[in-house]
Amino acid sequence: MLPSRQLIKRELDAGKLGEPGLIRIHHWEAGGEVDAAHQLPVSLLQQIDVILWLMGKPPTLVYAVQHEEAAKSRLGRYLQIHLGFPGGAMALLVYSSRLPPGDSYRSLHVIGSAGAAYADDQQNMQLLYKGGQARGVIAVEKPAVGHDLAGIPQDWKNVLAVADAVQRSLDSQQAVPLGGH
Repeated sequence: MLPSRQLIKRELDAGKLGEPGLIRIHHWEAGGEVDAAHQLPVSLLQQIDVILWLMGKPPTLVYAVQHEEAAKSRLGRYLQIHLGFPGGAMALLVYSSRLPPGDSYRSLHVIGSAGAAYADDQQNMQLLYKGGQARGVIAVEKPAVGHDLAGIPQDWKNVLAVADAVQRSLDSQQAVPLGGH
């Protein structure tokens, strides 16, 4: 887990950003290992885990689309996943495996009810905004405890339930509700 993402989580947990209302993640890479059970890139499942970790609850609605030409051409995939959460919060995950070898890019935007934060991996810098002047923070510290992957079985069950819903949405080209949440 990038230190900047851990810093954003600490800001959320401390209430400095308020309740998360929108999370947007871009994850672009060259190729990517595919999870056989879900036919989705493993790094995409990891980003779903990050979203659930930051939101602190599973979504109630999943809608996914992919660029069909890219999927058929074997040049890589381009997916957009929209997650709806209780209370009106939402997340957008944009994934591409079409970058040249050696290149990658990840960014995270969190907009809360009392502030916003941004992080990307290119400069290891994030931008915090809570009214007034925006403030850039270089995340050079390495937090002692991180969230590399879901740590308890229920967290992984939630990630895999979302992955199943993503695949069903791609297959049906419709939004898929997640019940019981």
